[in-house]
Amino acid sequence: MNNKATGSFYTPPLLVKYMVNYAIKKKLVQKVLEPSIGDGRFIDELLNYDVDITGIELYPEKIENYKLKSEKLKLKCSDFISYALKNNEKFDLVIGNPPYIAKKSLPKKDWDNQYKIVDVWGLPETLFQNIWVSFVLASIKSLNKNGAIFFVLPFEFLQVQYAEKLRNFLEEKFNFIEITTFEERVFPEIEQDVCLVYLSNIKGITPVIKYKTVNNLSEMKISNQSEICRHKPLKKWSNSILNDQETSLLINFANRYIKIDDLGFISPGIVTGANDFFVVNKEKANNLSCCNYLLPIISKGSFISNLLIFNDTDMNQIEELNKPSRLLNLSFIDENKFSKPLKLYLENNLDKNNLPIEKRYKCSKRGRWYDVPIIPKGDLIFFKRFDVLPKFLVNKAGVHTTDITYNVRLKEEFDPLSTAFCFYNSLTLALCEYNGRFYGGGVNELVPSEFKSLSIPYQKIPKDKVIALDKMLREGRSIETIIDFVDNVVFSLIKQQDINSLKKIRNKYLKRRLKYLK
Repeated sequence: MNNKATGSFYTPPLLVKYMVNYAIKKKLVQKVLEPSIGDGRFIDELLNYDVDITGIELYPEKIENYKLKSEKLKLKCSDFISYALKNNEKFDLVIGNPPYIAKKSLPKKDWDNQYKIVDVWGLPETLFQNIWVSFVLASIKSLNKNGAIFFVLPFEFLQVQYAEKLRNFLEEKFNFIEITTFEERVFPEIEQDVCLVYLSNIKGITPVIKYKTVNNLSEMKISNQSEICRHKPLKKWSNSILNDQETSLLINFANRYIKIDDLGFISPGIVTGANDFFVVNKEKANNLSCCNYLLPIISKGSFISNLLIFNDTDMNQIEELNKPSRLLNLSFIDENKFSKPLKLYLENNLDKNNLPIEKRYKCSKRGRWYDVPIIPKGDLIFFKRFDVLPKFLVNKAGVHTTDITYNVRLKEEFDPLSTAFCFYNSLTLALCEYNGRFYGGGVNELVPSEFKSLSIPYQKIPKDKVIALDKMLREGRSIETIIDFVDNVVFSLIKQQDINSLKKIRNKYLKRRLKYLK
């Protein structure tokens, strides 16, 4: 049952040994709860210590298959959330690797208990998006006043928006929070990154979030560590990779400059409901005889190489490569004017799974399912997902985009060329990491509010410098060279020591997530 259906990805023995040893030595422990015993590897290790152990497991066959016996061990077949709701027994330590099962993958009959455990703590039901959230809350209910929780949790816990209320709640409940991340993957067979989260209360200390990165499971050698005391509560615990001093530096510099939101109007690109159907290439457009009903559009960031100024020549190259680059814009067009091939194309609107596109949610809500609402194009285009370097382009070609981007329509006092140039500095790029979050594969993403809150040291830039930067990007010059070039222009009055500190901050984030891009 080591699969996604049960949310079971069993913890490597070296990590189990480390966690148990750490937790037992951290404070006095007499009673331990393992809320999802799985194949029993946490139980195996706990039996090496003089502690009383209670293990909970949903599947009876797993309990039956567990061979080790001890007077110190009690095994119970139960859903852990049900157990926690009904039982008031308290423990000194709750330890383990709870299952990761998304709400949508759980039978609806199991949702009630998840909502109940959320309600125990007066938290909103929207917090329940994954069963590991319920395990954390149920574990707190099972904890004595001075107890501790030590869990393997998905890295997303540290940064996703839906868990922000949980993180704030935990900061109120516990004054000592320690996060451990890894340079190497703990579960190489999946893209899901994980972290260790230790929650406890220590008498007499200033509330703190400690963060450390270790090299691998064999050595557990610390390569980076930091503490956050002043900047609590943290919006994202993933940002505890920075210490208080680094966080203060970043925030103080960010507060000196204008926010992107103040530059103009920002909106996502066009939502078609089915890009593969509505965005066509040159060949298909000719076959459909619909050239009069097309808009130039970018639907994939990979179609555009590194550059600063996206012009007509760049768009023509995409089209000549027969990439899908034209949007069917049929709104306000009388059907009688459609060509026969276009009518047939609209009638046979099946996707790759032979499901009708017209029945998709976005399409079904339209007057005519194929009338795609057109969003105004921007002076600038920002691709909301990126690997090493974000793409923020001047839209000189005047193209539309799908919702892979945010379109920026500038106020009159701001110049598109200068805005794009000023974006590629050490501060704004560090803030892209600080504001954003990354998922499986290491690709970073900024949601609209995170993009809008980026600070940019805007100033009017001579055109020759803008052209020079565009050339450097197109030639594939190193990212360090590009950032240095911009820094030397926009930060001419800033100490080099501070610029170097901003670079160090960005590199900390990059090192953490780029392990997935190797």
